[in-house]
Amino acid sequence: MKKLNYASMFTLRKDGRYMGYYHDLDPDGKPTGPRHPIYDRDPAKLYRKIQEKESGEAPPLSFEAAADAWERKHWDRIGSKTAETYTAPLRRIKQQFSGMDAEQVSAQNIQAFLADLGKQGFSRRSVQMHRDILNMIFNDAIVESGLRFNPCVAVSVPRNLPTKKRELPKDAAIEAVKAGKDAPFGLFALVCLYTGLRRGEALALQYEDIDRAAGVIRVTKSVEFIGNNPHIKQPKTAAGMRTVPLLEPLADVLPDEKTGLIFPREDGGLLTKTQYRKRWVKYCEAIGHEITAHQLRHGYATILYEAGVQDKDAQELLGHSSISVTRDVYTHIRQSQKEATAKRLNDFLKAQQS
Repeated sequence: MKKLNYASMFTLRKDGRYMGYYHDLDPDGKPTGPRHPIYDRDPAKLYRKIQEKESGEAPPLSFEAAADAWERKHWDRIGSKTAETYTAPLRRIKQQFSGMDAEQVSAQNIQAFLADLGKQGFSRRSVQMHRDILNMIFNDAIVESGLRFNPCVAVSVPRNLPTKKRELPKDAAIEAVKAGKDAPFGLFALVCLYTGLRRGEALALQYEDIDRAAGVIRVTKSVEFIGNNPHIKQPKTAAGMRTVPLLEPLADVLPDEKTGLIFPREDGGLLTKTQYRKRWVKYCEAIGHEITAHQLRHGYATILYEAGVQDKDAQELLGHSSISVTRDVYTHIRQSQKEATAKRLNDFLKAQQS
């Protein structure tokens, strides 16, 4: 269905508002008396205001209104990291279906939108996220606004979309991390590598969480960033609350302090997002490798795999809520090692032939 160009219907004023007019109607529905000006910064909303004024009935629910209502209702309920992940897909969705009533959005419209995302190179996981957000918007509109159906029910994610693989850290980068314990922020990298903690879990770590006598680290909390500001939160699932071994390479370099954050800012408080990023960038420059804290978490998973730790035990140590996530990580490690072995064999044979 062709979208209406609402902006072309009205006059854009210098104050940024669009101006239109409506008439009072007589019992036969004919205009009577002078026209009345009406304004809005959103031309689609202005169009619906005029419809409502002239018909005396509430206008159809626009898709923008449904999406905005879902966002207002759910944004504060989800974690800041999830909200950050949803921001770009939600923007694309609003742009795609701008100017359409919610009931005008069909399964065919959504299927074509997802297919186009695939053609643009978006991964299967990313396309699935767009569908999931659309599904939540329509379900919320059914409950809150009386929308009659959810077109996402008949929509599936296109097949043969690329799957974004987890990027394992390179061997050279891991060796640089091990050798870079004295680099600025080097201890943070070693904590991630030898515990498998997520970035937020490592930033929330306190010396009170270290039990040297028992040889363990207790993971009970995490830092999440709301904008630039850090906040302590509890794990989303019971799997996030766990105990991990204090491995000797880490125990040897951890300061023997009693209390306080292990990675504080200058005043002793939690690092802000900007402060963390600056420290991490300087660290990567110091060791000469671009690497992420999440890659070091996968480095820990590789240590577990190579040590023969079974996937169920690895799930507990990594804090995965589902064994399938752990098995997927192990499968990727196994495949990467096979590829590395094949390369070494080919390099060996080439060297003999030369």
